[in-house]
Amino acid sequence: MTALDAPPPQPLVPAWLERLAAVGWRALATAAFGLVLLAIAIGLSTVTASVLVALIVAAALVPIVQGLRQRGASPTLAAAIACLAGLLVFALVTVVLVLALVPYVREVIGAVETGVRDLREQLSTVGAPPLVSLAFDEFVESLLSLLSIDPRVLLGPIAALTMVGILGGFLTFFLLQDGTRGWAWLMRPLAGWRAELVTVSARSGLERVSGYLQRTALLAVSDALVVGVTLVLLGMPLVGPLVVLVFVGGFVPYLGAIITASIVVLATLALASPAASAVVLAAIIAASIAGPQALARTALGTRVDVHPVVVLAAIPAGATLFGLLGLVAVLPVTVFVLAVGRPIVLAIDLGPSGPGRASDPAALAGVPVWLDRLGQWSWRGLVVASMVGVVVALAVRVPAVVLPGVLALVLAATLAPLAARLRRRGWSSTLAASAATVGATLGVAVALVGSIALTIGPLREIVDTALDGATATTLGWLVDLVKTVGSGLVLDLGGLIGGLVYLGLTILLALLLTFFFLRDGPAWWHGVIGRLPASRRERVDAVGTDTVGVLGGYMVGTTLISLFGAVTSTLIMLGLGLPLAIPVGVLTFFSGFIPYIGSFVTTALATLIAVAVGSTTDVIVMGVFTIVFNIVQGNFVTPLVYGRTLNLHPAVILLAIPAGNQIAGILGMFLVVPFVAVVAATWRPLLELIGPDPTNRKVVAAAAE
Repeated sequence: MTALDAPPPQPLVPAWLERLAAVGWRALATAAFGLVLLAIAIGLSTVTASVLVALIVAAALVPIVQGLRQRGASPTLAAAIACLAGLLVFALVTVVLVLALVPYVREVIGAVETGVRDLREQLSTVGAPPLVSLAFDEFVESLLSLLSIDPRVLLGPIAALTMVGILGGFLTFFLLQDGTRGWAWLMRPLAGWRAELVTVSARSGLERVSGYLQRTALLAVSDALVVGVTLVLLGMPLVGPLVVLVFVGGFVPYLGAIITASIVVLATLALASPAASAVVLAAIIAASIAGPQALARTALGTRVDVHPVVVLAAIPAGATLFGLLGLVAVLPVTVFVLAVGRPIVLAIDLGPSGPGRASDPAALAGVPVWLDRLGQWSWRGLVVASMVGVVVALAVRVPAVVLPGVLALVLAATLAPLAARLRRRGWSSTLAASAATVGATLGVAVALVGSIALTIGPLREIVDTALDGATATTLGWLVDLVKTVGSGLVLDLGGLIGGLVYLGLTILLALLLTFFFLRDGPAWWHGVIGRLPASRRERVDAVGTDTVGVLGGYMVGTTLISLFGAVTSTLIMLGLGLPLAIPVGVLTFFSGFIPYIGSFVTTALATLIAVAVGSTTDVIVMGVFTIVFNIVQGNFVTPLVYGRTLNLHPAVILLAIPAGNQIAGILGMFLVVPFVAVVAATWRPLLELIGPDPTNRKVVAAAAE
């Protein structure tokens, strides 16, 4: 046998294993990147919950906005009217639910426990198999534990819920006002038919979500009415709380109806008779069958076509990841994802340059083009996410180093125009930097000493008075919220002294760094860009200039917003003759450096002070002021100032603040806005700088010709 007659060498790796590995690593990379994104969403739970709430509520209010827009209303007016209508409906439903359910929870639990005992006796009487009795006992135990759980434990800390409600409300307004423009910006990287395909599918998904919400609300109302009428005809007590439970359970797919039906049937068995419980069960079953059939003849019956298997798989996932909110939001999210999933895969599969070629390595290995692209993006995304995570972790771990440096950068950017003006007048760099830094030092010292002198004594009185006002409203959740906020404001003496020492050292170090940044910063910067290729030097210099302008604009803008809030709040309280006006004004000024949230908290404290010590007129005036002030500042003053100084949309600021809080606490809430502003101003130029050198591309193109 010659060499020519020898059989071809066998491959080292079987073809099937090679293809399986090619598909496998891409699938693993995609799944890992998805898990990283999911972990970020869970870690930033307040942001995620606020976005989910805003998206769901906005989807429900879209028909109202569209109707108002067709009648000639502006986007802002239509969004404001829709949000106000949604807020009023939500407030009315919440008040009715609380008044109808909360006072009777113990009675409902007692009735269910009695019904359980009666049913267990009947099972024993008829000789039910032990397995049936065991399953019944486990179900009842789970049901009673669900009824007995503290709502605050079930829903999470009341402060976090309040934060989600506030953020979700603001985000809903901005989504309804600028959602179309935001979507157009999001679709900008896509081109032609791909952007149109995804947009059409997203619009279809939004219509399906809106239809699902309307359908769910109608079915919940119809089920509650059927149960209510049946219980009234049977002469049952506790009709109100049982009807409320049925209504609330209607918003949780499948499980909600099963749990609430069990509660109603067991309560009827205890409070009436087995025959009455059978009648109620029959009415519930009839309503669950007749309601969907009636809606099937309308447009609402055809807008949601999610298979029950998908829903049953999504329910435990949503509950595990996001608790009660996950149970409520899981189906709307699933409906939207199913609507846009296939078009997105198609857009990725075809890509910017058309379908994948048969000569592509991925295609030769039997890997779908869309999976290859997702895998390629995902492993690179994992690398970038890891790098960002390391930087954030280091910054959070060593705040004593990072905080003075960041404060110094912000102060130096704010004082840079003053130092530059002094240098143009002939001052040396050292003298100009010294004058600007000394002026800033005197200003910071006067502000801190004056603020501490005005607030250190009345601080506990402010919190105690606000707590008295919250107690007078008889709203337990409001009392808990004031206690949570007050515990963050009032410190013991030792903690206060330690905090002041740390604050003083941080500010001192920041001021020293500010001096060096002002004096030597231009020389350092020119030294850095001087090492870059000439083709990139001008672009990098522009990025640095934009960064300094953004940081300086942030300080100026935030100071103006805080001053507006402090002066307005103080004047209103002085005009009404309320106590603690000046200390509350000082708190309002400093809390204004945390956009939206800080001003809302301090104005709410002022309203509670009016509730505690003021007249009815004072309470009404302060309540109206709190609402109007936050609407005006949140929707006009803050967007106007930040729009001119930072070029940031208010929705971005709203999402950044809780994210900063969950990453680095109060420090993160303060620093996240300038950080996001710098990123927003520089990310496109930086991406261009990271890309290929345009000079090299021209050389390569010339060589190719």
